[in-house]
Amino acid sequence: MVEKILIVEDELEMLQFLERYYSRKAYKITAVDSTEKAWAALCETEYDLVISDMAFDGMSGIDLLKMIREVDKDLPFIIITGQGSIESAVEAIKIGAFHYVTKPFKPRELEIIASRAIEFGKIHKKFERIHREEAERESQSVVFGNNRQIKQVMQVIDKISSSQAPIIIEGETGTGKSVFAHHIHQISDRSNGPFVTIDCGALSENLLESELFGHVKGAFTGAVRAKRGLFEDAHGGTVFLDEIGEMTLSTQVKLLRALQEFEIKPVGGNQSIKIDVRVVSATNQDLQEKISNGSFREDLYYRLAVIPLYLPPLRQRPEDILLFVGHFVQKFNKQHNKKIVKIEPRVLQAFKESPWKGNIRELKNVVERAVLLSESNVITYDCLNPTSYQSVATKIGISEEPVSLKEALEITEKKAIQTALDIANENRSKAADILGIGRRTLYSKMAYYHIE
Repeated sequence: MVEKILIVEDELEMLQFLERYYSRKAYKITAVDSTEKAWAALCETEYDLVISDMAFDGMSGIDLLKMIREVDKDLPFIIITGQGSIESAVEAIKIGAFHYVTKPFKPRELEIIASRAIEFGKIHKKFERIHREEAERESQSVVFGNNRQIKQVMQVIDKISSSQAPIIIEGETGTGKSVFAHHIHQISDRSNGPFVTIDCGALSENLLESELFGHVKGAFTGAVRAKRGLFEDAHGGTVFLDEIGEMTLSTQVKLLRALQEFEIKPVGGNQSIKIDVRVVSATNQDLQEKISNGSFREDLYYRLAVIPLYLPPLRQRPEDILLFVGHFVQKFNKQHNKKIVKIEPRVLQAFKESPWKGNIRELKNVVERAVLLSESNVITYDCLNPTSYQSVATKIGISEEPVSLKEALEITEKKAIQTALDIANENRSKAADILGIGRRTLYSKMAYYHIE
């Protein structure tokens, strides 16, 4: 992506020199002779660096910097100043300028500082992105499960992780589509790039287009300055389009064009911008039905679904329920400073028998509530919502003694191994593949659980 520099200088000869010099350095340059024109340019376009003289007849360079900082605290800003205004330059540093250069200066000196300023801006944005992604990952489950279908999905992901092929993830609400999208990004060749998420169902048509493609000043009511779109922000990384089935036909057309031509056009703008992103999309809707009734474009579906993945609902993954329970208990122990170490058997039974219409998300919420309501180190049946779960304690053979999380997870793991062996007709190599573990690991676990 070509970096954009705004140069502000009222000495015409110096302005033309700087414009020619930086244009030869493969930057995209906008050169203006007043701070008023600079502010107008900043409202139209998002820049990577501003280089501005200090003294102007009207608004000063410091005034321009103050205006910028009111709307953008991170845009790098370099002050060019005469010897007599160094004190003002130091003041500019205090309010957020990256550096100042005194006149006369060597072009190479300014070039080095400019390069550092742009890199500083990139690093700062990267740190912010990493912080956001870590916070998002912290709020999500990192457990995938032992279900056979999930194992097959993981195998497909491993095979195509290094490709740039678009992926669509289908499944009910709460099945972990965003978790898998994150995982795909993290193991791909784009893992060092941005991971940008947009919920297509949460925004109106105009706002969604603005978020995806960006907009120029005045493109619509409230567009007081230019804004980059997520496709441009995600350059070199991954764009995750959640709830793609909610996108209107008009926006679908523009998205299809962007994916076909690898370029976008900001709302209200005339210039196209090249993009380099991988698209992962997700939906909880039946897109084939939407294609049939004309509410989703078939050509867009096939563009998005080069690699289609399906995540089964939790009710079809009974072997994974206790695995998730154990994971969430540990997570919420840490988050809420609790020390849950055991779960009553009838609670485990209730977990296994619930239909989980909200899938993993619902299970997560129920476990968090149970952890919070527990008055000891044991999750009892009283910690569950009695209107949602029927007691199974009276069933014959169910002990009233709590079991530890370790015991609950071992029961689940043993059952998963036995199921895999049954599916593989006792072929241990095949069973190991189904479980996603090595043969040595399988043999070790079989010996541990006394599985013949």
